[in-house]
Amino acid sequence: KQWYQRRVRVDRDRAFLKELHSLKDKVSESMLIGMVNHGCESLKNNPEYPKNFVFELRKLSAKLMSIGYSLVHTKDYTDIFIDLDEMILRPWASAGLPFSLLEVGLSKLLGCYVTAVANSGLYTTVSTFERYLRPVSSCLLVLANS
Repeated sequence: KQWYQRRVRVDRDRAFLKELHSLKDKVSESMLIGMVNHGCESLKNNPEYPKNFVFELRKLSAKLMSIGYSLVHTKDYTDIFIDLDEMILRPWASAGLPFSLLEVGLSKLLGCYVTAVANSGLYTTVSTFERYLRPVSSCLLVLANS
């Protein structure tokens, strides 16, 4: 697929990108992992989901946030699509998980992140998580279905 070779001009919202990057300092990785683990407990013993689903969600969570934190340094935004493909979609498919479960997982992660941030009293960062994760989730689903 050569979808990533097309160049599109994108205006950067530097303030948002800096705020997204600063989440790394405001919200600890252990807090996010804890909330993902807590949020995924109900999925662990659910026979509808494969055994490795929760494990892959944890990896997906870390990769999504890594991509988000690094956007402030990105010069070419086609890199995000390459990262989404190489860091998320390919490993998801390699794990033998259908892309239909990706939507379930992304929705669950967004809920976990929002809950984690709200519980920590960092209400101002909830919108930052949502502003990042909603379009990235949409991109992932479009790429997965193409």
